[in-house]
This record gives sequence, structure tokens and C-alpha cells, in this order.
Amino acid sequence: MAPRVEREARVAVAAPRITTPRAPATDATRAVEAGPTSPLPVELDGYRHRLQETFGYPDFRDGQARVLEGLGRGDVLAVMPTGSGKSLCYVLPALEVRRAVVVSPLIALMQDQVESLQAAGVPATFINSNLGRDEQNRRYLDFIEGRAPLLYVAPERFANHAFTAGLARAGVNLFAIDEAHCISEWGHNFRPDYLQLGAIRERLGSPRTLALTATANPQVRRDIAQRLGLLGRATEVVTTVDRPNLAYAVERVADEDERIAWLASYVRAHRGEAGVIYARSRRLTEKIATELRSLGAAHYHAGMEKQTRSRVQRRFTLGEIPVIVATNAFGMGIDKPDVRFVVHVNMPGRLEAYYQEAGRAGRDGDPAECTLLYDRRDRTFQRRLIGESHPDAAAVRQTWQRWVQTAHHNDGYLPRGTSEDDPERFAITVAALRDSGLLEPVALRLTSMDPDAPIDTSSIERHRQHAEERLREMTEYAETTGCRRAVILRYFGEQAPERCGRCDNCLRPPEEQAAEFADDLYDAILAIRDDIARQSKRQPSRVLELRTARELAARRPRTREDLTSVWGIGRTRVEWFGDRLLRTIEEWEAAHPDAAPPTVEPARKRRRRDDAGWRAEIRGGRPSMLGGERSAGGGPEVSPDDPLFETLRAWRQRHAREEGVPAFTLFSDRTLRELATRRPRDTAGLLQVWGLGEARVQRFGDDLLEVIREAARP
Repeated sequence: MAPRVEREARVAVAAPRITTPRAPATDATRAVEAGPTSPLPVELDGYRHRLQETFGYPDFRDGQARVLEGLGRGDVLAVMPTGSGKSLCYVLPALEVRRAVVVSPLIALMQDQVESLQAAGVPATFINSNLGRDEQNRRYLDFIEGRAPLLYVAPERFANHAFTAGLARAGVNLFAIDEAHCISEWGHNFRPDYLQLGAIRERLGSPRTLALTATANPQVRRDIAQRLGLLGRATEVVTTVDRPNLAYAVERVADEDERIAWLASYVRAHRGEAGVIYARSRRLTEKIATELRSLGAAHYHAGMEKQTRSRVQRRFTLGEIPVIVATNAFGMGIDKPDVRFVVHVNMPGRLEAYYQEAGRAGRDGDPAECTLLYDRRDRTFQRRLIGESHPDAAAVRQTWQRWVQTAHHNDGYLPRGTSEDDPERFAITVAALRDSGLLEPVALRLTSMDPDAPIDTSSIERHRQHAEERLREMTEYAETTGCRRAVILRYFGEQAPERCGRCDNCLRPPEEQAAEFADDLYDAILAIRDDIARQSKRQPSRVLELRTARELAARRPRTREDLTSVWGIGRTRVEWFGDRLLRTIEEWEAAHPDAAPPTVEPARKRRRRDDAGWRAEIRGGRPSMLGGERSAGGGPEVSPDDPLFETLRAWRQRHAREEGVPAFTLFSDRTLRELATRRPRDTAGLLQVWGLGEARVQRFGDDLLEVIREAARP
């Protein structure tokens, strides 16, 4: 009797049918049909052969080889930037050992990834609530019986005990967790459903585990390892977070109407390119999309009906909608490699969130732009959000009592879908109740029905302080007059050059006036900074930036309120060492009664937003912002109007429409560029093109050769 995948399934609308033809027999397929499971190899020769034959890639990217070697020895926690090929780190091992489960956060993301793998001849599958029960069971059996080596599921799926028990009986040989930062309450996308994965891993027999994320500082990495039971055991592979193909810029734009006018001008200048515009509210996404409707924009947010939301995202992925205006609900579901720009209409509260969302651009390695529209009032708004997302003890008690009442008639479980209006508030409350032993570690099931049970809310206060620190770092990125890329790299613990040559401040430095300040006062402020850095074991720049020290020495604030008006000084720093700064300034002034009066305003001039040259660079995008350079390994340069390149793109788009899949799942723009420049004449030549593996050449080779021959005819 077939195992039931969902005993109490609530089946939603059926997902679009995957029309990718059954993959031809390739090395990947034959590996699945082969005999017993073998241990993961430490040597990479077999992986390298399969990389070339199945995917058409000549060698590994930075980090991939280290992850695969690490998996041959044990568990791995890997931090690799978006677009670095993280998925191959579990796809290749899955073809070796079979029965690899990949935990992925969003349904649309799973479908895109599976379609890309199927196009390469890898028989992967996914199970989600959009599929009917019979289809779920069929896919489950394909995985259990070895016909599909790779199964994608969302973390919520493990709440079904029968599903988890069936996997444990069959044996899971590789457990891969994508977007692993979601398990950490210190991460920027904390999701309570991820908290169960450590316990699930044990129930599955503690299989070889790979945790993957693009964004995790040392604190988050430690939290991931601890919650998964990997602390002290897993190999850490941390590559650079730098994305050289991305150009970063900040535009000072004040009110909502001005921002919409800026967006209209920007999108019009980038007509024909795929882009994502992030806005902080559902109302604002709808308003912006309405204003940009004539330019092909559509909106997306969590308040939309589920089927409509899925349809909009699918149309964006297929290229039918060029521009999406979305809340951060769009987030991790985007796997579209040819997004050429991402604009944030409002400043996020954390640099990790900004980096992750901006990183949806340019996943194909080609140049792309990331622009933040900013006003200092954005910081005030984010402070208010932090307050609302971190309930006090009385509010947590009220939530607990309400949940006790709700769960009384549901065998202790909270109904699926239970949440607060603020997902972060809900996640933080769940974490506090689990830390207090009042919720099970895996399911949303209460362990007590006592409405007056003791609750430890100390973690909420720690989280609030952490959120305020993250906001200061995000504000530093928005307001710095130095290199923006350097701010990002330093945040993630990397050494950064003084100038990257590709962000707005490096290309067009803001005009600055020489600040009038006394060197000895400046040195005294830096001495305070360095002393605090030693005591708190932080980098001095994380305590106080040099720019802040200069402004303090020039403006010489006299009160705590004056301190908060200085760039880089927020409430937490005022509470932390503000009195010490004020005493030092007061003592210096007493010792220098004849000193020149302090500077009233910050000693700098902002870049004029109406600077025609700068606006032309932002609009023109690539060559001015990036010097025409592609990221390493980005393939040959081809003119956008090259006739063969355009013919190949049109051919790819036509085939993609016929199959109902995104064009990039057939092959990438880089593959088209290589075809247009190398113009192979036979199958052997096609197999030398980047991104054309055995399966793709079998499916499309004859057609591609005919297109190339036709273009060569006079």
C-alpha cells in the first residue's frame, strides 16, 4: 500500500503542470537507476566529470569544491553568495547517494529549481500543498523507490509525522537545508518552522547534512550549527559575499510622490529589462504598480489571494511581466537569473535583508544595479517597527493565554496559519515560548495548558537590542560618504579595499568641505573608541566611524539630545558611552576657552540629485557604473543587437513558451553568448559550450546547429 504523504492534507489550487519532457537517459539518470548507495566521495574527479557531462560546466566555482570535499568527510555549513552555484553542492552528491532531501522555503522557488534540473536531465521532484494528493503520493514513491534522487520540500511538510516516518524508514542519505539563516532568531528571515529541523534531522537518523545560506555573520553561523546539532562537528566553508557584477547606489528622495516620480523615470530608462521594486507596505506596492502599469509593472504582496499571487510570480519568472513591485514577501521565492535592477523604495531594517533582497539582481553574473531610495525619516519608521515587533512581558502573556484557549479544543495544537499581523513578532514570541518550555521543539503544540505558566522573555529584550544595532549598520550604509561595498564586506567580516570603483560614492564622490576641528580633541575621541572596542571585543569601526569622530570634534555637542543629531550616533550609543564623550568634550572646552566656535551643521555637501551626469550614469547603467566589466567567469562579450544572439534568444523564448517554462531553465544568456561567438558546427562543438551538457545537446542540439547554419548563409 502506498504511503500517504498528507494524512490530513488541505490541498490548495493545483500548481501549473510541469511540461518539461521526460529527460533522456544520461549519466545522471543512470546513476539513479544504479545499484546500492555509495558513501560520498572525497575526491572530485567523478563530480567534475558529471559537472561537465550533465551541466556543461568545465569546472567548479569558488567554494563548490571545498563544500563537496567537506561532505565527503562529514557535515558542512556553507556561506556562499547568491548566484555562486550553491545548488550544485547538493545536486551532485544526490546523484551519488540518492534520496537527498532539500528543505527550501518557498513553493515557487522549488518549482523553478526542479524545472531547471529536469531540463539538464536530472530527475528531481518536489512536493507541496499545491499538488493533489495522488500527485503527492506519486512523487513521494518516485523518491522513496529511487526514481528521483532529489526531493524538495518546505519545512512545514515535516509537521506531518507520517511523512517524516516514511522518509526515516526509507533512509535519507543527504539532508540539505537551503536558506539556513531562517533557523536563527538573529538572522533576518527567522522562521519558526525552521526551528524543528534539528529534531527532524535526528528523526531521520542524522544523515549527512549540508546547511546553505548566502547571508550569515559569525553569530548567525554559530546559531545555525547549534540548532541543527552540528556545533563543533561541521566543516565551515565561507566564501566572499562580494558580488562584483552588482553596482550599489543610494538616492536621497524625500516624500512618497517624489519617489514614485523617480521610479517612473528609472523604469522608463530601463525599459525591456527585468526588475524588482521593493516597498514596505501593501498599499504602497499597489500604488506604485498602478503608476507604472503602462511600463509593465504588477504588484505582489502577502495580502493577495494565493492563486493570484502564484500567477503573478510565475508570469514574472516566465518574462511576461517585466517589473514586480513587491513587499519583502517576494523574498526568497525569486530564482530568476536575469533581473537587471532591484530598487528599494524604503530602507530595510537590516543590512542582511538589504543585501539578500538586492542580491536578487544579476544572478546570471551579468551587470546589474541595486539602488536604495533614502530619507532620514526611514530610520524613524524602522525604529517604530522594532518596537512593534518586540512585545513586552504583558503582551507575551496575553498571547500565551489566547493560544491556550485556542489549543484547548485542538489536542494542544495551534491551528495551521496561526500568526500575528507581524510575522517577526510571531516568530520572536514563538522562540520565547519554546525557550520557556511551553511549545514543543518541532510542532506548534503547547506543552502546558496553564495560562499563568512562567514565561522567560529575556530573549526578546536581547533580540530588540540586536535589531537596533542592525538598524544602525543599515543606516551607516545609507549615509556613508565612503565606499558602500566596503560597508557590506566589513559587516560580514571581510577585509575591504578603500574604494571598489563601482558604487555611486566611488564613481562620483560627494563633495566634502574640510571639517574644522581640533586634532587633540579628535584624538581623545578616538582613544575612547579604541578603549571601548578593546573592552567589547569589537572592531573600532563598529564602535565609531572616523567620520563620526570628526563630526563630534567639529560640532562639540553639549547634551545627549545634541549627540543624537550627529551622524552615526543613535540612542544605544548615547546610552552606551554618550556621557563619556560629553565629559571629554566639556573638559577639552574648559582647557581651551579661546577655541573657535563649534560647527553647527555636518561638514559636508550632499550630492545634488539633479546632477545630470550622475543621473545619466544611474540610468545608463552598464557601461558607466561597471566599466563594462563582467564578473569572473561571465563569458564572452556580445553586442546586445548581435543578429545571431538575438535569433538564439528568440528561438529560446519560443521553445520556453511551448513548454510553459521560464526561458532561463533551458539555458542562460551566457550560453547564448558563447554560441553566438563560437558558432559550433557539430555536436562535439556544442558539448564544449558552457552550460550545454549531454541532456541539453540531445534535446536541442540539432535545432541549435540549424539556427547557427541558417545565420551563416548569405
